[in-house]
Amino acid sequence: MAATRRGDADPMMTLQTELLAAISWAAQQGWTPATGGNFSARTEAGYLVTASGRDKTRIQADDLLLCNLDGKVLSGDGKPSAESDLHAALYRLDASINCVLHSHTVASTVLSRRFPKGIELNGFEMQKALAGNETHEATIRLPVVPNSQDMEELAEQVRSGWPMPWGFLVAGHGIYAVGDSIASCRRHLEAIEFLLACVLEESRWS
Repeated sequence: MAATRRGDADPMMTLQTELLAAISWAAQQGWTPATGGNFSARTEAGYLVTASGRDKTRIQADDLLLCNLDGKVLSGDGKPSAESDLHAALYRLDASINCVLHSHTVASTVLSRRFPKGIELNGFEMQKALAGNETHEATIRLPVVPNSQDMEELAEQVRSGWPMPWGFLVAGHGIYAVGDSIASCRRHLEAIEFLLACVLEESRWS
C-alpha cells in the first residue's frame, strides 16, 4: 500500500469507518438479532470482518479482524465466526466483490425455507435497485442454497450456482449480499430485504 501523504485519509481507516457505519445501519434496522450476522470488506491484504459474538448495535473498531484470503487472522483480537470462511471463499471466487453483508431477518429466514429452489420476483419497482436491472417488468430470481455448518460445503454450493450478482439466501438462515463497494452492497441488502418483506406480506393474503 502506498504511503499516505500528510493530510490524506488513511485508506484502511476510511474503509474501516465505512464498514462500521454499514454494520451499525444494519443493526439499527433490526437485522442482526442476538449478535447475529457478519460483515466484511476487501482490503489489499485480504478482508476486514466482524469478530464472532459481537453485539452489532455497539460495534466499534476493536470488533473488526483483518484476515487473509485463506481466512487466517492477521491482526485484531477475538476470533472470526466460522462463516468468515465463506466470506473468504466469496472474495476468492469473484474479484469484483469488495463487500459482503450477512443479515438475519424473519422474511429471509422464512422465505428461504418456503422456497428452497429460489425466490422469483416480478413487478416490484425496487427490483431496479439491484445492479443490472432497469425495469420492474423482468422476472429475477434470488438464489437459495441449503444450509450447512460445513463452510466448505456451503461455499461449494455457492460456487456451483455462481454467478449470483447481488448475493444469495441460505435456507433458514439469512441473506448474504455482495457488491463491488460497501455502498452498492448496502443497496443490494436493503433492496433484497425490502423485496422479501413484500413477498412475505403478499403471502398473508393468499
